[in-house]
Amino acid sequence: MAGRVPSTMRAAVVRAFGGPEVVRVATDVPVPRLAPDEVLVRVAAASVSPLDARVRAGYARALYAPMLPLILGRDVSGEVVARGDNARSFPIGAQVFGALSPVQPRGAHAEFVAVTEAHLAPKPTTWTHAQAAAVPFAALTAWRALFTDAHLKKGERLLINGLGSTVGGLAVSLARARGAAAVAGSVGKRSRARVAESLGIENDHMWTYDEKNAHDGSVLKSLAAAAEHFAWEPFDVALDLVGDGKKSKNSERTLARLLRRGQGRLVTAHGDLARLVGEFGVARGAAAASVELARKKVLFRVNEDVSYTWSVMRQDAEAMRRIGEYACEGVLVPPFVETMALADAADAHRATEAGTTPGKIVLEP
Repeated sequence: MAGRVPSTMRAAVVRAFGGPEVVRVATDVPVPRLAPDEVLVRVAAASVSPLDARVRAGYARALYAPMLPLILGRDVSGEVVARGDNARSFPIGAQVFGALSPVQPRGAHAEFVAVTEAHLAPKPTTWTHAQAAAVPFAALTAWRALFTDAHLKKGERLLINGLGSTVGGLAVSLARARGAAAVAGSVGKRSRARVAESLGIENDHMWTYDEKNAHDGSVLKSLAAAAEHFAWEPFDVALDLVGDGKKSKNSERTLARLLRRGQGRLVTAHGDLARLVGEFGVARGAAAASVELARKKVLFRVNEDVSYTWSVMRQDAEAMRRIGEYACEGVLVPPFVETMALADAADAHRATEAGTTPGKIVLEP
């Protein structure tokens, strides 16, 4: 039974940008009111994502500052306890999971959250709420990158920079479900064994970017060196989930050179749209982003003869429905999760930033 819905709830609230210490649990936050197409979900589990930590620290400040105070949390799994006037897809008591909009100011790090019912799917019966809460946002990110932006087709070859990430692992499962001929990519030393075991990626299809000596003793100092050493064929699609950080200097250029000339598609989840909007505001930032993306599209077509685009997670009701079906069918492999109490939300942010958990941290109210 859903039970009576109270008027107030506990929630992890961010009232100002800063370190993890700004995340404080309040006990008297009003329970959300529902729009006609929304349902109220009693939260059983909600993941803490890298995006949550970045927003809390001030990422895209111009975008999020007007929304303060924020309740973070993009993923949720729980029980429907109330419905808006037009919401009819889920009965009271239904067990659901789904993702919230990246710019929704009242997220799932709370006891209750309002969610558009089209953004939810039935929770897989074989998954715990914690497992279900670790998947939607990352799966939708992978879905958009692979199928909407890169148009990955059956029989094509996929290269992923960041196999060990939650998005990377789900991208592997989704690509295989669509009939990808091969999947290869980069992985961190701490994640290599887990990726090999849970996703079945062969040793000769992985390059460990923070370990000089590969499993066979050969020195593979770059992804390009691994491609040559293991005789990888050119790929049709490359997905960059790492970006041009300290560990992957010029990763986009490296990925592009491993693609088929003329047909290859390079997609990155680290485009500059959010950064520019956060720096200059919506109008100026979006305009600047359009100019920068156009410049890079031309650059990669002229220099490498591949297409190039940024991928940004967006809500997609049909994709969420299919993700739920894949999960129920056992096609998707849920990531490893570590659960923490809502009261420990600040510590969850610290652990997420430290990157010491091999998977996702999930809060349970």
